[in-house]
Amino acid sequence: MRTVLSGDARRTYVVDSLARYWPRGHEHLEALPLMAAPEVDDELPPRLTLVRLPDWAADLGIDGGLLVPRQAVVPGGAPEWIRTNWLGAAFWYLNGSAERAFERAHGPIHSYSYRLRGWDNRMWRHAWVNRIALWLRRWSARERGASEETLFGGRPRAEIVLTHDVDAVSKTLAIRCKQSAFQAFKALRSAIRGRFRSGAEQLLAAGRFFFSQGNYWNFDLITDCEQRHGLRGHFNFYGGGGKWGRDPSRLLFDPSYDVRESRLATLLRDLRAGGWTVGLHQSFHSWGDPAEMRAEKERVEASLGAPVTSCRQHWLRFSWERTWRAQQEAGLALDTTLGFNDRAGFRNGAALQYHPWDSASGRPLTLSALPVVLMDSHVYDYEDLTEGERHRDMHNWVEEVLGVGGQASVIWHPHSLANDYGWRSGFETFVGMIAGGQRA
Repeated sequence: MRTVLSGDARRTYVVDSLARYWPRGHEHLEALPLMAAPEVDDELPPRLTLVRLPDWAADLGIDGGLLVPRQAVVPGGAPEWIRTNWLGAAFWYLNGSAERAFERAHGPIHSYSYRLRGWDNRMWRHAWVNRIALWLRRWSARERGASEETLFGGRPRAEIVLTHDVDAVSKTLAIRCKQSAFQAFKALRSAIRGRFRSGAEQLLAAGRFFFSQGNYWNFDLITDCEQRHGLRGHFNFYGGGGKWGRDPSRLLFDPSYDVRESRLATLLRDLRAGGWTVGLHQSFHSWGDPAEMRAEKERVEASLGAPVTSCRQHWLRFSWERTWRAQQEAGLALDTTLGFNDRAGFRNGAALQYHPWDSASGRPLTLSALPVVLMDSHVYDYEDLTEGERHRDMHNWVEEVLGVGGQASVIWHPHSLANDYGWRSGFETFVGMIAGGQRA
């Protein structure tokens, strides 16, 4: 079902969603032209255009402009930046309008961007919605002959939330099979590309991983590192039944631990007492099932001894139309699922915690969503990078969030700090980047 919003409703929703950019004075936005331009339609694959900003605002764009869907630019003779339906473009990005249209036609992609064949991946490289907000601040201030700070207040400070999806607390056969198979796939991909030496190294790594041991109880390593940098992250725990007796797909894809075990219950309570947030990591098949989510949530709450209100779906399994609504029905208040499994980036063009639009009810959800921009596997598994390239890649994503005063989550899995992964130094570097950037 698709709800067509009036221009006024769309404008109000976007202005409210971007309120961190105008803690006061949002009424000054009304003075800008084309605030009620026609609604941006869903064109597949979406065709995008870079609208060049005037010289006095070019620093807010990428290559001097902002990327918007082509139909957001209204025909006419004035400069494109005047003819662009900026709030319509922000709504289009923020609520994944193009992906929603794709899902209606083909079903959910869950979180695999490769299924969106032919799409312009520039839409995921930057926080376009945040940049639109900064541009509207700048434009309004120029129209009024005043400073942005006078009209709206200072720019917001960035907030990057470190999250840790607890997929494993010990090395299981399922993990050995999945990670070794992924390494073998990478070896095949390298060989196809003519990178035979790299492929051979990856194939050897697959064998070593399968047969090696690894300590996956790395919670002290994470909390000690974060504490040194003045940070407190979120730990998301699986609330399914765990162990044997499950169907084969759950044995393969879901974690194997039972959060009700005494050692885990003690861990959860210690984390909470230390200032860390404990959330839910829903099972592989639960992405549209509020009853299953609620049962899993109650198991984690029983071990924690406190309510659980935040979550992320396992494997980032996600439907625009079903997942958030199911989470809300299950009593959850914050989701950090929105992102891609196979690439880093801004899936909805935004680094922003916001209330997603619910097309069924025709109003925003009470649940809020905080996108995930980067996870450890993006730079270790999906890209074949040197250590230097990996650090530069992590730095670039962090800098984009910091530069626009955005809000985002990032993922680092506790088990990946084990020696058989070898990602620990990357985690320590990454935590330092985040802490240093937010202090600056």
